[in-house]
Amino acid sequence: MDLVVYSDKQPAKGETILGNSFETFQGGKGANQAVTVSRLGFPVSLIGKVGNDVFGNELLESLNSEHVDTSMVGRHEGPSGVAFIYVFEETSENQIIVISGSNEQVKSNQMPDKELSASDVLISQLEVPPSEIEDLFIRAKNTGTYRILNTAPGLKISKNLIHETDLLVMNEPELENLTERTLERQNADSIGQAIKDLNLSTTQSVVVTLGSKGAYVYVDQKGQLIEGYKVEAVDTTGSGDCFIGALASQYLESKDLLDSVNFANKAAALSVTKKGASASMPSMEEVVNFHQIT
Repeated sequence: MDLVVYSDKQPAKGETILGNSFETFQGGKGANQAVTVSRLGFPVSLIGKVGNDVFGNELLESLNSEHVDTSMVGRHEGPSGVAFIYVFEETSENQIIVISGSNEQVKSNQMPDKELSASDVLISQLEVPPSEIEDLFIRAKNTGTYRILNTAPGLKISKNLIHETDLLVMNEPELENLTERTLERQNADSIGQAIKDLNLSTTQSVVVTLGSKGAYVYVDQKGQLIEGYKVEAVDTTGSGDCFIGALASQYLESKDLLDSVNFANKAAALSVTKKGASASMPSMEEVVNFHQIT
């Protein structure tokens, strides 16, 4: 559950300021990505856990209302995960602190082999235990399922998990975390050199998100910058999750990563024009009819 405070500016250390408003939204990276896929018109299931608290009930109810299959979402005898999100309206930037809660209890065996073999794309991020993700990705390799790993939050993960991933999606700080290399921000050559440090196979791909600037795509051992789209930003919370859900959805259709990233840039741009994370995810019609400001 996202607990969101909106204020004009970021307080200085030790400073108390008055905020403008407080709202709660369904959140969590996995849920945000699943809602994006569903709103774009594709069938999607979520594997995860919620607590036995009021947030758990609300989260399941919200996911079901978004037509996300929750049959593989378990209940944990403890608190649900929460995120404390601070949105600074002068810049539309945010700061986020996540408390994992029941997410720490997610197990790969919540997804049966039958469901896994029937899945075209499997997406995970690092808000659930990396060892469980690795186990699921190894199983998915045998089914031919396309495996996408969003390396957020920026944790240290095993080289084997990286090796078992078809597409890695990350932002620049997360790439720095994985490679222990300092980037020249939004510099394509610097990003490309860092990706080479990952020692990926010829079949693996990487997308590095650059916010409003777009994304750097590394596919077939070549890098290319796909420019972003200009919009009037209101709240950037969840835009990265929207990008990933939209990318996966379009990749299902086109099997073209460059085309999928361009589509995802449009979806993510639309998402920042509304408040909230899952609540801001666009429909297919909105993305297809998208026009950027000039």
